Amino acid sequence: MDEQRQRTGLFSTLKQVLKSQGLRYRDLAELMNTSEPTIKRLFKEQDCKLSRLMDICKAIGVNFTDLVELSSNSPAEPTVLSIDIESALVDNPGLMSFFMLLVSDFDLKTIASQNNLQQTDIYLYLRELEKLSLIRLGQGNHFYFVVNRPIKWRSDGPMHQTLVRVNQRFIKEAITSHTGTNYPFYSASRLLSEASSKQFYREVDNLYFRFQQQATLDQMFYPTEELKPFKLVATTTPFDLASYFKVPTFNV
Repeated sequence: MDEQRQRTGLFSTLKQVLKSQGLRYRDLAELMNTSEPTIKRLFKEQDCKLSRLMDICKAIGVNFTDLVELSSNSPAEPTVLSIDIESALVDNPGLMSFFMLLVSDFDLKTIASQNNLQQTDIYLYLRELEKLSLIRLGQGNHFYFVVNRPIKWRSDGPMHQTLVRVNQRFIKEAITSHTGTNYPFYSASRLLSEASSKQFYREVDNLYFRFQQQATLDQMFYPTEELKPFKLVATTTPFDLASYFKVPTFNV
Protein backbone atom coordinates (compact mmCIF):
# COMPACT_ATOMS: atom_id res chain seq x y z
CA MET A 1 0.00 0.00 0.00
CA ASP A 2 2.79 2.43 0.91
CA GLU A 3 4.65 1.58 -2.32
CA GLN A 4 1.52 2.18 -4.41
CA ARG A 5 0.84 5.46 -2.61
CA GLN A 6 4.39 6.62 -3.36
CA ARG A 7 4.08 5.56 -6.99
CA THR A 8 0.80 7.47 -7.31
CA GLY A 9 2.46 10.54 -5.83
CA LEU A 10 5.34 10.29 -8.30
CA PHE A 11 3.03 10.10 -11.32
CA SER A 12 0.91 12.95 -9.98
CA THR A 13 4.03 15.12 -9.67
CA LEU A 14 5.17 14.07 -13.14
CA LYS A 15 1.86 15.35 -14.52
CA GLN A 16 2.49 18.69 -12.82
CA VAL A 17 6.00 18.84 -14.26
CA LEU A 18 4.67 18.14 -17.76
CA LYS A 19 2.09 20.88 -17.33
CA SER A 20 4.73 23.30 -16.07
CA GLN A 21 6.83 22.65 -19.17
CA GLY A 22 3.84 22.82 -21.52
CA LEU A 23 4.33 19.19 -22.57
CA ARG A 24 1.51 16.86 -23.64
CA TYR A 25 1.54 13.07 -23.58
CA ARG A 26 2.17 13.24 -27.32
CA ASP A 27 5.25 15.40 -26.76
CA LEU A 28 6.57 13.04 -24.10
CA ALA A 29 6.00 10.09 -26.44
CA GLU A 30 8.12 11.79 -29.11
CA LEU A 31 10.87 12.55 -26.59
CA MET A 32 10.92 8.89 -25.52
CA ASN A 33 10.55 7.51 -29.06
CA THR A 34 7.34 5.65 -28.24
CA SER A 35 3.62 5.99 -28.93
CA GLU A 36 1.14 8.35 -27.27
CA PRO A 37 -1.19 5.43 -26.27
CA THR A 38 1.77 3.81 -24.49
CA ILE A 39 2.41 6.97 -22.46
CA LYS A 40 -1.29 7.38 -21.67
CA ARG A 41 -1.48 3.76 -20.49
CA LEU A 42 1.66 4.22 -18.41
CA PHE A 43 0.19 7.19 -16.55
CA LYS A 44 -3.22 5.54 -16.19
CA GLU A 45 -1.98 2.21 -14.83
CA GLN A 46 1.00 3.74 -12.96
CA ASP A 47 2.72 0.37 -13.15
CA CYS A 48 6.26 0.41 -14.44
CA LYS A 49 9.81 -0.31 -13.39
CA LEU A 50 11.86 2.30 -11.58
CA SER A 51 14.15 2.49 -14.60
CA ARG A 52 11.17 3.54 -16.73
CA LEU A 53 10.36 6.39 -14.34
CA MET A 54 13.98 7.48 -14.50
CA ASP A 55 13.82 7.41 -18.31
CA ILE A 56 10.83 9.78 -18.19
CA CYS A 57 12.71 12.10 -15.85
CA LYS A 58 15.71 12.10 -18.15
CA ALA A 59 13.52 12.87 -21.17
CA ILE A 60 11.98 15.95 -19.56
CA GLY A 61 15.16 17.10 -17.80
CA VAL A 62 14.18 16.36 -14.20
CA ASN A 63 16.42 14.88 -11.55
CA PHE A 64 14.72 11.78 -10.15
CA THR A 65 15.74 12.71 -6.61
CA ASP A 66 14.04 16.09 -7.04
CA LEU A 67 10.92 14.32 -8.28
CA VAL A 68 10.80 12.11 -5.19
CA GLU A 69 11.20 15.14 -2.95
CA LEU A 70 8.46 17.06 -4.76
CA SER A 71 6.06 14.12 -4.63
CA SER A 72 6.19 13.95 -0.84
CA ASN A 73 2.66 13.98 0.53
CA SER A 74 3.70 16.32 3.32
CA PRO A 75 4.59 19.97 2.64
CA ALA A 76 7.82 21.33 4.00
CA GLU A 77 7.50 21.96 7.71
CA PRO A 78 7.45 25.77 8.11
CA THR A 79 9.79 27.43 10.57
CA VAL A 80 8.32 29.34 13.50
CA LEU A 81 10.84 31.92 14.61
CA SER A 82 11.34 32.76 18.25
CA ILE A 83 9.61 35.75 19.78
CA ASP A 84 13.00 37.42 20.22
CA ILE A 85 13.87 37.08 16.53
CA GLU A 86 10.47 38.34 15.39
CA SER A 87 10.83 41.30 17.76
CA ALA A 88 14.31 42.07 16.40
CA LEU A 89 12.95 42.13 12.85
CA VAL A 90 10.01 44.33 13.81
CA ASP A 91 12.35 46.75 15.57
CA ASN A 92 14.38 47.12 12.37
CA PRO A 93 11.89 47.62 9.48
CA GLY A 94 14.65 47.73 6.87
CA LEU A 95 16.05 44.41 8.03
CA MET A 96 12.57 42.90 8.13
CA SER A 97 11.90 44.00 4.54
CA PHE A 98 15.27 42.69 3.43
CA PHE A 99 14.59 39.31 5.05
CA MET A 100 11.06 39.15 3.57
CA LEU A 101 12.49 39.61 0.07
CA LEU A 102 15.28 37.15 0.70
CA VAL A 103 12.99 34.32 1.88
CA SER A 104 10.77 35.05 -1.13
CA ASP A 105 13.73 34.15 -3.38
CA PHE A 106 14.65 37.64 -4.52
CA ASP A 107 18.35 37.59 -5.38
CA LEU A 108 20.73 40.14 -3.89
CA LYS A 109 21.29 41.89 -7.21
CA THR A 110 17.57 42.50 -7.66
CA ILE A 111 17.12 43.67 -4.06
CA ALA A 112 20.01 46.11 -4.46
CA SER A 113 18.75 47.43 -7.80
CA GLN A 114 15.14 47.93 -6.71
CA ASN A 115 16.13 49.64 -3.46
CA ASN A 116 19.19 51.61 -4.59
CA LEU A 117 21.45 49.73 -2.18
CA GLN A 118 25.22 49.54 -2.26
CA GLN A 119 27.16 46.32 -1.69
CA THR A 120 28.06 47.64 1.74
CA ASP A 121 24.34 47.89 2.59
CA ILE A 122 23.78 44.33 1.40
CA TYR A 123 26.66 43.04 3.50
CA LEU A 124 25.48 44.84 6.63
CA TYR A 125 21.95 43.50 6.27
CA LEU A 126 23.26 39.96 5.73
CA ARG A 127 25.52 40.36 8.74
CA GLU A 128 22.55 41.33 10.93
CA LEU A 129 20.60 38.28 9.71
CA GLU A 130 23.58 36.11 10.58
CA LYS A 131 23.63 37.57 14.09
CA LEU A 132 20.00 36.43 14.40
CA SER A 133 21.05 32.90 13.27
CA LEU A 134 18.82 33.11 10.20
CA ILE A 135 21.62 32.69 7.65
CA ARG A 136 25.30 31.76 7.42
CA LEU A 137 27.38 34.31 5.57
CA GLY A 138 30.45 33.51 3.52
CA GLN A 139 32.84 35.47 1.33
CA GLY A 140 31.53 37.73 -1.41
CA ASN A 141 28.10 38.00 0.27
CA HIS A 142 27.41 34.34 -0.45
CA PHE A 143 25.04 32.90 2.13
CA TYR A 144 22.71 30.02 2.90
CA PHE A 145 19.64 29.83 5.10
CA VAL A 146 19.94 28.20 8.49
CA VAL A 147 16.15 28.07 8.90
CA ASN A 148 13.78 26.04 6.76
CA ARG A 149 11.37 27.85 4.49
CA PRO A 150 8.54 28.82 4.37
CA ILE A 151 8.45 30.95 7.50
CA LYS A 152 5.28 30.76 9.58
CA TRP A 153 4.74 34.05 11.35
CA ARG A 154 2.89 34.13 14.67
CA SER A 155 -0.53 35.68 14.09
CA ASP A 156 -0.51 36.95 17.69
CA GLY A 157 3.21 37.74 17.92
CA PRO A 158 5.41 40.79 17.34
CA MET A 159 4.71 40.64 13.58
CA HIS A 160 0.94 40.91 14.07
CA GLN A 161 0.55 44.56 13.08
CA THR A 162 2.86 44.14 10.09
CA LEU A 163 0.91 41.10 8.86
CA VAL A 164 -2.40 42.92 9.29
CA ARG A 165 -1.10 45.97 7.42
CA VAL A 166 0.41 44.00 4.52
CA ASN A 167 -2.62 41.74 4.06
CA GLN A 168 -5.14 44.57 4.33
CA ARG A 169 -3.25 46.53 1.68
CA PHE A 170 -2.94 43.46 -0.54
CA ILE A 171 -6.64 42.55 -0.29
CA LYS A 172 -7.66 46.16 -0.92
CA GLU A 173 -5.51 46.25 -4.05
CA ALA A 174 -6.83 42.84 -5.15
CA ILE A 175 -10.44 44.02 -4.84
CA THR A 176 -9.75 47.36 -6.50
CA SER A 177 -7.85 45.94 -9.46
CA HIS A 178 -9.98 42.80 -9.87
CA THR A 179 -12.20 44.30 -12.58
CA GLY A 180 -10.54 44.03 -15.96
CA THR A 181 -7.87 41.53 -14.87
CA ASN A 182 -7.58 37.78 -15.15
CA TYR A 183 -6.81 37.36 -11.45
CA PRO A 184 -9.65 35.78 -9.47
CA PHE A 185 -11.11 37.23 -6.32
CA TYR A 186 -13.94 35.52 -4.45
CA SER A 187 -15.66 36.46 -1.23
CA ALA A 188 -18.75 34.72 0.09
CA SER A 189 -20.58 34.04 3.34
CA ARG A 190 -23.01 31.14 3.64
CA LEU A 191 -24.45 28.89 6.33
CA LEU A 192 -22.53 25.63 6.71
CA SER A 193 -22.55 22.62 9.01
CA GLU A 194 -19.54 21.94 11.23
CA ALA A 195 -18.65 18.89 9.11
CA SER A 196 -18.71 20.92 5.89
CA SER A 197 -16.61 23.70 7.39
CA LYS A 198 -13.93 21.18 8.39
CA GLN A 199 -13.91 19.83 4.85
CA PHE A 200 -13.25 23.33 3.52
CA TYR A 201 -10.46 23.78 6.07
CA ARG A 202 -8.76 20.72 4.57
CA GLU A 203 -9.27 21.98 1.03
CA VAL A 204 -7.72 25.34 1.91
CA ASP A 205 -4.73 23.47 3.38
CA ASN A 206 -4.44 21.45 0.16
CA LEU A 207 -4.60 24.63 -1.93
CA TYR A 208 -1.79 26.16 0.13
CA PHE A 209 0.32 23.03 -0.39
CA ARG A 210 -0.32 23.06 -4.15
CA PHE A 211 0.64 26.74 -4.29
CA GLN A 212 3.96 26.00 -2.56
CA GLN A 213 4.62 22.91 -4.68
CA GLN A 214 3.89 24.65 -7.98
CA ALA A 215 6.16 27.54 -7.01
CA THR A 216 8.95 25.02 -6.39
CA LEU A 217 8.35 23.46 -9.80
CA ASP A 218 8.33 26.80 -11.60
CA GLN A 219 11.57 27.87 -9.92
CA MET A 220 13.15 24.62 -11.15
CA PHE A 221 12.17 25.07 -14.80
CA TYR A 222 11.88 28.79 -15.50
CA PRO A 223 14.64 31.42 -15.52
CA THR A 224 14.29 34.03 -12.78
CA GLU A 225 13.41 36.81 -15.23
CA GLU A 226 10.29 34.87 -16.30
CA LEU A 227 8.96 34.63 -12.74
CA LYS A 228 7.16 37.27 -10.70
CA PRO A 229 5.87 37.30 -7.11
CA PHE A 230 2.33 36.11 -6.45
CA LYS A 231 0.60 36.12 -3.09
CA LEU A 232 -2.08 33.68 -1.95
CA VAL A 233 -4.47 34.68 0.82
CA ALA A 234 -7.07 32.07 1.68
CA THR A 235 -9.08 31.35 4.78
CA THR A 236 -12.28 29.70 5.88
CA THR A 237 -13.45 30.80 9.29
CA PRO A 238 -16.68 31.57 11.17
CA PHE A 239 -18.04 34.96 10.12
CA ASP A 240 -20.10 37.00 12.58
CA LEU A 241 -22.17 38.53 9.81
CA ALA A 242 -24.56 40.39 12.12
CA SER A 243 -21.73 42.32 13.79
CA TYR A 244 -20.54 43.63 10.41
CA PHE A 245 -23.96 44.78 9.23
CA LYS A 246 -25.88 46.65 11.91
CA VAL A 247 -29.43 47.73 11.05
CA PRO A 248 -30.47 51.01 12.69
CA THR A 249 -34.02 52.07 13.44
CA PHE A 250 -35.74 52.96 10.20
CA ASN A 251 -36.21 56.68 9.77
CA VAL A 252 -39.22 57.80 7.77
